[in-house]
Amino acid sequence: MIRWNIATIFFLSVSGERRDVTLTPDAMNIITGASGTGKSTLIKAIDYCLGSSKCELPAHVRRRVVAVGVKWVAGQDEMIIARIVPPVGQDTSGYMYVQSGRNLSLPDQVEDLDGATNVEAAKAFIERAFGIGDLGIADDGLPGARGRATIRHVTPYLFVTKEVIYSETVLLHGLEQAAKARDIVGSMPYFLGVQDEAGALAERRLRQLQRALEKGEARERHRAAVDTALKQRALSLLVEANRFGLTTAPPADAGEAALLTQVREVAETRLAANAYPSEGEIGALHTRRRGILDDLAGTRRRMAAARAAIRDASGFEGTVTRQREKLMLAEHLHLDGVAGVCPVCEAPSEKGRETAKALAATLTTVRAESAAVERVRPRLVEHGEEVDARLRALNAELREVDGQIETWLRQTEETRQLANLGQQRAHLLGRVSFFLESSGDHDKQPSTNLDSLRAEIQELEARVNREAREIKLKRAEAKVSKFASETFKVLPTVAPCIGSDLDFSSRVPEVVVIEDASDAVLRMPDVGSDQNYLAVHIALSFALQRYFELVKAPVPGLLVLDQVSRPYFPTRGDDDETEISGKTEDEDVRAMRQHIDFLFTETARRSGLQVLLIEHAFFADDPRYVAATRERWTRESGNALIPLDWPTRPDI
Repeated sequence: MIRWNIATIFFLSVSGERRDVTLTPDAMNIITGASGTGKSTLIKAIDYCLGSSKCELPAHVRRRVVAVGVKWVAGQDEMIIARIVPPVGQDTSGYMYVQSGRNLSLPDQVEDLDGATNVEAAKAFIERAFGIGDLGIADDGLPGARGRATIRHVTPYLFVTKEVIYSETVLLHGLEQAAKARDIVGSMPYFLGVQDEAGALAERRLRQLQRALEKGEARERHRAAVDTALKQRALSLLVEANRFGLTTAPPADAGEAALLTQVREVAETRLAANAYPSEGEIGALHTRRRGILDDLAGTRRRMAAARAAIRDASGFEGTVTRQREKLMLAEHLHLDGVAGVCPVCEAPSEKGRETAKALAATLTTVRAESAAVERVRPRLVEHGEEVDARLRALNAELREVDGQIETWLRQTEETRQLANLGQQRAHLLGRVSFFLESSGDHDKQPSTNLDSLRAEIQELEARVNREAREIKLKRAEAKVSKFASETFKVLPTVAPCIGSDLDFSSRVPEVVVIEDASDAVLRMPDVGSDQNYLAVHIALSFALQRYFELVKAPVPGLLVLDQVSRPYFPTRGDDDETEISGKTEDEDVRAMRQHIDFLFTETARRSGLQVLLIEHAFFADDPRYVAATRERWTRESGNALIPLDWPTRPDI
């Protein structure tokens, strides 16, 4: 598999001029220059042409440039991606241009750009070219157009920006933005080769359905609680309406739907004169309540008697069992064969036979009593359960009668406050109307078919083998950790990182340092040095690229490093380029040379890996460094990414 590299980054001016930054594929490339000459703009230009939602090119570039483009190459295959640069005051542009083929010519002006399309279509074109999600899955019933692996999830592995290069909190480019971090982490198993696009979409759909099921079950529990409350309110209204003669008494076993229907019928009733509620009704309720209380008292006495009988039966059963176990010893004496003579003097005697008969009779009696207990005890338990059920039924009936009494008393109090029965009925009908209006939205809410959700979840769980995925993910993390540890050992570090190993986890994601001497586990804030942070990020970036090469992941073979020298001499000299040419060197310069040696060695060792090093320092005494320098923008030369003599356009 030939990996994609960048051949040219080009800019088109408002007056039709073109500025090219030419790079060498499969090699080390260096851009050096003074501050403010546009070195870091190259990263923003590449990112913008990979479908970034915002144009982050600096203002002095946007005022002079109308389009920016990148020419990618993979062997003989070529692809040109260009994008319109919006003027200052406009966030982004919806126009992109993409074309692929061989021997493609760079456009000289905007009118020469080919393959005009919108941003989403352009990103899909680039994804197909890179091989991201090339399984041909359009939908498959899964709303996966968002959330699947996209070209935007590749950039964390391409750019080591100034926000990342020696950060103790940000591991990869883009993870510092909460809105992007979740999708980057979610797509990481796909780029690590742990799962394919279909598996990623299926797992994402599974998570969506599980969240939907949790919400649906919560809604059903809430609905059940609301249904119970509605039923109680409807029953209370119907009892009052029955006392006023507006409806019949509601059936005791009526369901919620039947009660609501009866309440609606009450709401349609025309008012007519009627007598006040009978005073005898409350007396009947109290009489009924006293009867229930009497039944409760008798039932409780029967319950206590049943429990006492069960306890006595259990105790008697234990006593009989112990007696029987003792008497069982008599069976070993062979009572049937006792002789009629004295065992001592052999004189005739019937005492032995009489004693044997008595023992046998006692044993028979104990056995009969044990059997009787075993027959009676289950009946006692069953009787106790029947009495307990009767107690529960009487308590429920008592609560119902108490509720009716409370309703009657409340109605009586309201009757005293209202002038006549017509006012009472009108007041009740108003309450009924309000009740129906407030319960109308509840009636219209469709219930979610949770059974279909559960069935789909079960089907997806069978397709998504999470256990196998976890095993593959651990193996991938182990390989990346191994590659990163090998690199970490050859980079300049200080204690406690000297000779230590790195352990990478994609779940957070994070890297921890395993100290060489003590095997202590150190997290990023624990390593305590910008030099160590830099070494961790360099080691992880190259380890990931090495792993992508191994598994043929759809990630371009490009790694852009923004000023590796930043932790070593961030304020050395002025804003101009720092030239180093073999004079007396301090520890920082020697450490920087160690990094450069690694970059050249590792780039030459890897197949298809292109490294773009953006630097403030220029090592004039290193022939490799000089040969790999593609652009050098110094204050003395006046050169920069965008010529200052290019005409400008007005802001919006």
